Amino acid sequence: MNLRILPEDVETPLDELAEEIEKSLPSEIYKVLKVEREPIAFGLEALRMYVSMPEDYEGGTSELEDLISGVGGVSRVEVLTVGRLL
Repeated sequence: MNLRILPEDVETPLDELAEEIEKSLPSEIYKVLKVEREPIAFGLEALRMYVSMPEDYEGGTSELEDLISGVGGVSRVEVLTVGRLL
């Protein structure tokens, strides 16, 4: 799953935000595969986070979005793509 996570403001330290997000996710369900920075505009950057989860897990992406949205410093979470790992 490919997510775009927007911080609350330009001053939010993205490395710390990524760590907090990863800590907030139950490790038995979600695994962060990769984290990148994505320039948005006027100095604002977003996190691009790639996360895996079991295919048959109930709740789909909405539980993951809720968990990430609950982390301090997160403004918005967007699911960009969902696919299978081969």
